[in-house]
Amino acid sequence: MASAAIAGCLSCSVKEDRMECPAYVTVLTDRFAKQGLQDGTVSFSADHLLARDEINFLSYLREGYEQACPRDYARAAVLSGVENGRLSEDRFVIPPGRQADLLWAFGTAFSAEEDSYVLDAVPHKQYCLIKFLFDDSPTPPGDYPWRFRLLADCSGMNIYTLEPVEGTYRSVVGPNAIGEWYGVLPRQKTNNMRLEVFLPNADDETEGRTDYTLDLGKAFEKQGYDWGEEDLKDIAVTVGFTETGIRLTVEGWEGDDHYHEIEI
Repeated sequence: MASAAIAGCLSCSVKEDRMECPAYVTVLTDRFAKQGLQDGTVSFSADHLLARDEINFLSYLREGYEQACPRDYARAAVLSGVENGRLSEDRFVIPPGRQADLLWAFGTAFSAEEDSYVLDAVPHKQYCLIKFLFDDSPTPPGDYPWRFRLLADCSGMNIYTLEPVEGTYRSVVGPNAIGEWYGVLPRQKTNNMRLEVFLPNADDETEGRTDYTLDLGKAFEKQGYDWGEEDLKDIAVTVGFTETGIRLTVEGWEGDDHYHEIEI
């Protein structure tokens, strides 16, 4: 009888207010795996951080990730592609000078009504990939002395609402190991983005004399680029260097419906 009394004090009775009992929330991450994403971060929060874990999506196929959460209010997020960004309790932020991550994310707030509650995490694309193409200029792209600097007013997002967070975004674009040029913009609130063309210093390729500045945001706005879309679209920038200066046009990236056509 004493053991039964102790057990009754430690557990929630069906006759009691079950709002005091936790709900066991399962986040299904199968859709991340089907997207071709292998690893990610699962995060839970209420009035404070409940849990955060690095997982392999294949290890949780069909079973999901389970966490005890308050019934009245809680939040869950799943992120994949985190490399340069930093996670705090409810924010993901790219430090100035680092390139935005190729981030896919799911975030939601919920109130669990049952003992067991299931969330189906659907990944959404949180970045705009910019591919820099080069015209028929006589100088090979790998020999161009210039570099590009992307500037924007939002450098991260709330991981549970997926709303962009204001902060200085500043990243430099140059050729990669095989001569391709790619830049990345994180999700923005408004079209206040600039593209600088600069000659780097001999001892620091991230700083140098800015020769040209383009209002990239104005071109985005003109063509109706929507930063509120669940999955952000990508663009391509064609660059032409001549003896008299530099020419840039922003256009569609052929062969992929995600890419958006805009002009400067």
